[in-house]
Amino acid sequence: MQRKTTLPLWRRFCRDREGVALVEFAMALPVMLVAYLGTVEVAQLVMINRKVTQLTSALADLTARVQSVAPADVENIFDAAQTILMPYDPGNARMVLASVVVDGSGVGRVCWSNQRNGTALARGATVTLPDSVKVANTSVIMARASYDYTPAIGYVLTGAIALGDDPIYARPRNGLAGGTLSIEQVKRTNADACPTF
Repeated sequence: MQRKTTLPLWRRFCRDREGVALVEFAMALPVMLVAYLGTVEVAQLVMINRKVTQLTSALADLTARVQSVAPADVENIFDAAQTILMPYDPGNARMVLASVVVDGSGVGRVCWSNQRNGTALARGATVTLPDSVKVANTSVIMARASYDYTPAIGYVLTGAIALGDDPIYARPRNGLAGGTLSIEQVKRTNADACPTF
């Protein structure tokens, strides 16, 4: 007797299509969540990478506009430029500014350098410049910024990702002629003009 009642219940269970959509959704949900979280994390990564490029450009541009800078002025330039990173933490940014003088043979050497959370370049250190910037008896402002981005969710992208660190160059717009070759440059108030290294 019990066999007769069990068989119709089993047949009814096999034919029943209610809940199929729920089962399919439960199977697709993990894939959809991973795709969504990955899209959010990659979008954030692209956005902060763009902000780091804008930060580097702003550092070079703000410095190239002036005739001379004092150490306090450079700190103000760092403060102003890092506001570009909002709403991201500016404490994760490393910034380096340098005035590079190119001598008559096309060799670029650091005249002065400042940094925030990074490593300043030593005065007189040789810098490899791209050919488009390497013009004899000129100077250029070199800015470099990088950012350690840690994904907010950290599910698809994990760990800190270093962004930026590509130099951007700007020619001085109102520089002062100085040094033994009278090269127009952004002068640092507490250092001699170059190429006197």
